[in-house]
Amino acid sequence: MPSFADRSTTKRKKLITAAATAFIVAWNICSADSTPNTILIFADDIGIETIGAYGGEYPTPHIDSLAENGIRFDYGYATPVCTTSRTRLLTGTYNFKHYEAFGHLNPDYYTLPLHIKTAGYKTVVVGKWQLAGNMEIGGVGSYPSDIGYDEYLVWQLERFLKGSRYWQPTLSENGIAKTYCKDDFGPTILNNYVLDFIDKYHNQPFFIHYNPVLAHYPWTTTPDSLDAKTPKEKFHGMMSYLDKMVGRVIKKLEEHNLSENTLIWFIGDNGTHPQITSHRHGIPITGGKWYSRNAGTHVPFILQWKKKLPKGVVRDDLVEVLDVFPTLASAIGANSPVPLDGVDLLKIFNKKKKRIPRDAIFMHYDPQWGSDYLGTAMPAAKFIFDKRWKLYSDGSLYRIDRDPLETNPITVSDLKREEHGDYRKLKKQFDSMISGPLKPPYLNKSLIETIPPPASNCP
Repeated sequence: MPSFADRSTTKRKKLITAAATAFIVAWNICSADSTPNTILIFADDIGIETIGAYGGEYPTPHIDSLAENGIRFDYGYATPVCTTSRTRLLTGTYNFKHYEAFGHLNPDYYTLPLHIKTAGYKTVVVGKWQLAGNMEIGGVGSYPSDIGYDEYLVWQLERFLKGSRYWQPTLSENGIAKTYCKDDFGPTILNNYVLDFIDKYHNQPFFIHYNPVLAHYPWTTTPDSLDAKTPKEKFHGMMSYLDKMVGRVIKKLEEHNLSENTLIWFIGDNGTHPQITSHRHGIPITGGKWYSRNAGTHVPFILQWKKKLPKGVVRDDLVEVLDVFPTLASAIGANSPVPLDGVDLLKIFNKKKKRIPRDAIFMHYDPQWGSDYLGTAMPAAKFIFDKRWKLYSDGSLYRIDRDPLETNPITVSDLKREEHGDYRKLKKQFDSMISGPLKPPYLNKSLIETIPPPASNCP
C-alpha cells in the first residue's frame, strides 16, 4: 500500500529552514530529563459541565487528578465546532487568517506539530483527524505527515474512509487504512497506540496529540457500559470510558518515571451535543455545540506540569485554544518563527506577572459548510466577550454572566452609566480585529492522492 508523501510547498520549506536555523543557533536538546515531553488531549464534544473537577455530574477521577496536580482554568474556551477549534489550535492564529472550509486545513500553514518536530521531538497524532479536505467545495487539505507528525493512527483520514469510530472502526495508520473486527472498540485501539508510542520513545522527547473520539455522537455503549440504553446513559458511559483512557496514559507515564517532566493538556474542542443535558453544581446545562452562546464555547481547560507548575491551582484568566501553541513553544524553549495570536500561559507563573495580557476573547466563527442540526444550518458569527459581556458584529449585546442563554439582548441606551465604559472598551477591541475572512485560493484538486480502500482481516 502506498504511503502519503509530504507535499510541502516552497513557502513552507523556507519556514522550516528558518525555524531549524534558529533552533540550532539558540537551543539544543540535551536529554529527555531536561526537556519536557508534551501530551495534548483534545477531547471531542465535551463542555465544561461534563467534568467532575468543574462540578459536573459525571465521575471523572483521572481527569480530575490532572487538575489536582496542575492548573484548572475556569474560563477556558474553544470555538463551537471541531474543525474551527482544531485549525485554530494547530496554527495558533485567528480563524479569519487561515480558515477555508470545514474538514480542511491548508498544508501551507506553519503548525504546532511542525514546530515541535523541528525542535527535535518525536511527534504523533492519534484519534480524530478530519482535516484532509472538503470535497464538496474542492481543495487539498492536510494529512498528518504534511504538517509535522512522524506517525499517526487516525479516524477519518479522508471523508470516504469515515466508517465507524467506535465499534468495528475504520482507522488509518501511517497511510494504510483498515476496518477492524466487530468486537473491536475504536477508543481502546487508539489509546493502546498512545501507550505503545510512550513505550517506544520514552527515552527521547515526544509530543503526543491525542484526539479521543469520545464523547462525540452517535451515542454508543462502551466495553464498560454494554447495558446502557438511553442517550444519556450511553453518554455517561462514554465519559467514564474517556476518563479511563486518560487514566491509562497517566499510569503509563508513571511506569516510565515521566510524570514529573511531562506537560499534559486536557481541553474540550467545543461544547456538548445539544441532545445532552448535564448538571453542573446542580444546575442543568443543555449542550451548545454549533452555537456561539456560552454552552457551545465554554470547555474544560487543564494544564499539568508537575516539575515546573504549582499543583491544585484554580485560575480565572480568560484562556482559549489559541494559547496552546505559544505555551508549548515556551515550554520547550523555542519561540515560533511565525507570529502567533495566543498567549504564553507559562508567563502567569512568573513572579513578576500575575495575569495574562487578555481581558476579552475574539472569535470569528464561520464553519464554511458542516453538519446541520435538525435542519438548521450552523450560524456564522463574529463576537467578542469577557466574563460579563458579549458583543456581536450586528451590535447585539448580552450580559452573559446573568443571561448565558443570550435570550435578553441589551441596547446601549439601556446601559447604566458605569457600564458604558465596559461597552466602549469591548467595542474598541472588536473594531480593532480584522472583520472578514482572508481566503487564499484552493490548491489544485487534481493533486489529491488516491488512498487505498480499507483492508480487513476479519473472518
